[in-house]
Amino acid sequence: MADERQDSGTASEQFTVLGKHTSRKDGVARVTGQEQYSVDISLPHMLFGRAVGSPHAHARIKRIDVTRAREMGAVVITAEDVPHVCYNERILTIPSKLHKDHYVLADKVRRMGEAVAAVAAETEELAEQACRAVQVEYEVLPAITDPLEAIGPEAEPIHDSVIWGDQQIKISNNIACERSVDQGDAVGVLAASDVLVGGTFSTPKIYHLQLEPKTAVCRPEPGGGLTVWATTQSI
Repeated sequence: MADERQDSGTASEQFTVLGKHTSRKDGVARVTGQEQYSVDISLPHMLFGRAVGSPHAHARIKRIDVTRAREMGAVVITAEDVPHVCYNERILTIPSKLHKDHYVLADKVRRMGEAVAAVAAETEELAEQACRAVQVEYEVLPAITDPLEAIGPEAEPIHDSVIWGDQQIKISNNIACERSVDQGDAVGVLAASDVLVGGTFSTPKIYHLQLEPKTAVCRPEPGGGLTVWATTQSI
């Protein structure tokens, strides 16, 4: 055993990373303010993008007039101008196991601020002005803020269907999926308990505060590739 431990120790000394103290490569740049975030990237002939967000939490889009924005020299696109591909915004697990329920530009508004049109212009100021020039006519629908009300028979449908894997799942009562977990004899344990305490609890939305604004810069490469600087935690 002594020889095995000695051999193991000798092998570990040959590693250049494992078992070693490694300084964070971007540590000095971050603490000295020299690190470049995506918002710091500036490229020649760069266009600036803005999204037209909905002021309503739930609404049907009846009409979008982009005439004034285009007359200002901006490029404007709506849901009709992009592929109608459904996806999941937060790819944190196996893609085939995610419920896909989102489009790049909304065909129906399901949250306040959801993008219904996108604008590109030669300056940030022009992009912002063009966004404000886009006229959108909405049919406002009831906003559902309570999950129990959402699954009620009278609740306004949020999604007609979602995609799970390769299957399109029809939704009823605003329930996209269900999961039942049974472990042990819950009924017996509750019946044998001396005291039962129950309650309903709610918490506000909690979100971390990152150091950079959310943005992305894309550069088409001569060989056909695309280099992207983005606010992201992954590649």
